[in-house]
Amino acid sequence: MNASDPPPRIIPSTTKVLSTKRAQSHLQSFLDEFESRNSALKGGDKTITVQLQKLNRALLEERQRQKATGEGR
Repeated sequence: MNASDPPPRIIPSTTKVLSTKRAQSHLQSFLDEFESRNSALKGGDKTITVQLQKLNRALLEERQRQKATGEGR
């Protein structure tokens, strides 16, 4: 892929409503497994891992805001 090629798009075929807590839990589990599989790739592209970590932090922050305001599901 060069700089002029757009990244591939992932189009979901179905959707399912999840609470922020459950989404964060699933993402953390996936991220742990993903990192363990890719730890052997020393010096590899960490872009995906970093983006997943950012999403995980954002979900955690959202949960904390929901708890603070009493909106938690």
